Amino acid sequence: MTENFDKVIAVIKYLGLRPNLSEYRWRFLLQKITFLAQSLGLNTDYNFTPYVAGPYSTALTSDYNSQTDELISLQTDYELTESDVEHLDIINESLDLNGSLSLLEATSTIVYIMTEESRSVDDDIFVRAKSLKPHLSESFLIIGMTKGKQLLFKEEYLTEELKKEMDVWDKLE
Repeated sequence: MTENFDKVIAVIKYLGLRPNLSEYRWRFLLQKITFLAQSLGLNTDYNFTPYVAGPYSTALTSDYNSQTDELISLQTDYELTESDVEHLDIINESLDLNGSLSLLEATSTIVYIMTEESRSVDDDIFVRAKSLKPHLSESFLIIGMTKGKQLLFKEEYLTEELKKEMDVWDKLE
């Protein structure tokens, strides 16, 4: 088994998922969860590109097609690091993995754009996402943008000035 796919199985196992590769939903989830985990720091070498249903890796597809038994049985030797677990908890808390595939597609596409085109402003990210995903509603893309920011947020972004501003807003509630 490849080391990358061993990590993917550990991710799926940690999230408590029981994949069934005969269903499109599970192949979709494997692609998006792996992409998001990798975007947050899971050390895998899968190359993702924009595709019809969001970020997609042909190498990941090849791995899960050739190692189906290991995936179904959740057989892995990889032990998630503390950092891996933190990132997976963020994904699990931010997204309903059993919910809307459209929202997961929007979120993963937004994260792809944010990480690949890091200097883009929100309006540019939205326009790019809309051009890649014209079939998704604007509301899914807007929520996906919020979820993407939530997933990619790092504590070091929280400056003293921003903390003070947030405190003012919190006191208004």
